[in-house]
Amino acid sequence: MRLVQRLLISHALLTTVLLGAAAFAVVALVRMTSLLTEIREEHLGKVQEEEAVHQATWGIEVAARHSILACERDPTVGPQVASAMQTSLLRLEALLAKYGEAIQPNIRDTAENYRTYARYVIEENTCARLFDPSMREKRLSWDENLTDAWIAIVHSLHEVVLQREAEAYAIGATAISVGLVFGVLAVLAAWGVARWMARGVTRPLELLTTQARQVGQGNFSPITQVGGPLEVEELTSELERMRARLAEIDQLKDAFVASVSHDLRTPLTRLRAALGLMADGTTGPLNEQQRRVVELARSACEREIRLVSALLDMSRVKSGKALRREAGCLLDDVLLRAIEDVRSEADAAGVQLELRTEGTLAPASLDAALIERAVANLLGNAIRVSSPGQRVRMVRTVTQEGPPGHAASASSWARVVVRDEGPGVPPEVRDRLFEHFFTSPVGNNASSPPGIGLGLPLAREMMRMHGGEVAFLDEPGPGAAFAVWIPLDRSTPPRYSSEATPSSPSPSDRSPA
Repeated sequence: MRLVQRLLISHALLTTVLLGAAAFAVVALVRMTSLLTEIREEHLGKVQEEEAVHQATWGIEVAARHSILACERDPTVGPQVASAMQTSLLRLEALLAKYGEAIQPNIRDTAENYRTYARYVIEENTCARLFDPSMREKRLSWDENLTDAWIAIVHSLHEVVLQREAEAYAIGATAISVGLVFGVLAVLAAWGVARWMARGVTRPLELLTTQARQVGQGNFSPITQVGGPLEVEELTSELERMRARLAEIDQLKDAFVASVSHDLRTPLTRLRAALGLMADGTTGPLNEQQRRVVELARSACEREIRLVSALLDMSRVKSGKALRREAGCLLDDVLLRAIEDVRSEADAAGVQLELRTEGTLAPASLDAALIERAVANLLGNAIRVSSPGQRVRMVRTVTQEGPPGHAASASSWARVVVRDEGPGVPPEVRDRLFEHFFTSPVGNNASSPPGIGLGLPLAREMMRMHGGEVAFLDEPGPGAAFAVWIPLDRSTPPRYSSEATPSSPSPSDRSPA
């Protein structure tokens, strides 16, 4: 499924939830509107009709009262009074003819009584009939009935309004409850969609990023297939093709370096032997100037032999060849041979070498050549960053604590710390100390040509092949210190086995110990 399809599904889900909430809100509003319409059209409309009949009936009562007052002042105004009552009577009769059957019986009956009364009064002898005591008593009763009827109408309307109001409140409460439910569903849906998208897109991209970073660091292990959208799967395929091509190029490079280094070592060894014979005077006496030239040539030849040896060691380490363990090997003797390997370089630089051992070591099964080369690389780096008169100290201890990041166990380790008195390692380059071919000018040697950047990486990879580790010690004080951990009483653990040894350190491995 492509990313656009995932986005469409996620947005459609959220849109459906929101539309459901909106639809229910619309239904609630329609129901509340229908209640208002029912009150207005049915109940208020009927009340308006009854109100009109009530007012017309009351108009006859008012006209009768005014007529009685007028007759009391002048008994001869009967025709004028009858005319005034005739107007109120016609209005009442018109309303009764229009709404008579729709209004309440008590209002209608009272209105009929007033209509009959008005017709009786205006028929003849208007003033005399207005003063009739029996008619006055009837009007009083009709007045009470009319008032009671109107009060009943208002009370009935009030009950209807209260009932509809309760229904409206119930609809509103239901709408709020359903809205909250839809809101919670929308939040859960958004969370679920975000999680689904994260697991389907973000996580595969994070895995690909990690694997791409490992490829960039020289680890050409096959790319693990990840799920996700088709775009991510296509990216995985392209990354795998790139990794395979880079691995092929890296193998060609290693094969080329190994072949060239092997072809160079033999003539360089012969050249060193020839220069040694010349320096010893075997080929004839040399004057001072000739001896100086020969020594310069021997020094350059030794430097090139060390370079070729480092390249061959790198090829051996990266090829994953088995260790050449020697039973009954003494680690202290190996450390002494490493010191002797760099003794001439230390003497030329005016640097003192010291070795201190703490604790007794029993013979162990070790690859002496591998350990000697790794320690010699650390010593050589320390000598090159030291000034004349300074010291390079090597301290060997026995500990139960393994290298950083190693699981605790009951195994014993030999810990060898090589410490110099040079300018130290700048913080900005500490994370790159164990990168292949990384070099950085240091201290008093900043103007001299740097090495090829293989000493520290080779030392670490050699020790990892042996099941150990090399790490930079971030400790206060002058100079720099590197520690070597060598397992004494077990075989190579899986974490540091040659099969699992990466061709270049990961970021966590490069961090200071």
